Amino acid sequence: MNRRDSLCTMATCVASPSLLLNMTAPKPKCVPQVDLKRYMGDWFEIGRYPNPWQKDYVAVKTNYRLRKDGKIDFQSTGRKKAFDGTFKEQKATAKIVSGSKNTRWKVSFIWPTSAHYWVIELGDNYEYSVVGQPDHKRLWILSREKTLDPALQQGICERLVGHGYKPERIEWTKHSEDPSVYIKPEQKKRGFSKK
Repeated sequence: MNRRDSLCTMATCVASPSLLLNMTAPKPKCVPQVDLKRYMGDWFEIGRYPNPWQKDYVAVKTNYRLRKDGKIDFQSTGRKKAFDGTFKEQKATAKIVSGSKNTRWKVSFIWPTSAHYWVIELGDNYEYSVVGQPDHKRLWILSREKTLDPALQQGICERLVGHGYKPERIEWTKHSEDPSVYIKPEQKKRGFSKK
């Protein structure tokens, strides 16, 4: 167990006793509001709850782009198993839930199905974000950088218990210092920048 995993395991032990007394986990609570223009752009995935479509993914990066019609283009990329593994790409469209002050989205990868996307924690400078779902099935920790400060990460783990999540379930995403890992192979062949 590495230091990062240990921090979250410790956080769970400290913060979870009261949760054990409840048969039902508390429902996640969204942040008061989200400034969409500030939220757009690239995010690196720091950690996630296991899910079938991201199994064994590393170097996961997400991009959000606000459209003129108010919807959001959502793109997630990653590598399968290793930094030189198969490049994977997923695209979706998100729609803001009315009255949520941009904190709740409905994300659709395949029409007409959609999934909940709730922003339950957000850095003051939009440097990190925590995204969950009301049924606790999914969770993502995102950052503008490839790593988070250990103290901040520990604090997130502690607060996640109050949202009904179990930090020990989080899979921590590995990232590479090689920028080309995050570029689609076809783009590299066409001469796209590797900076």
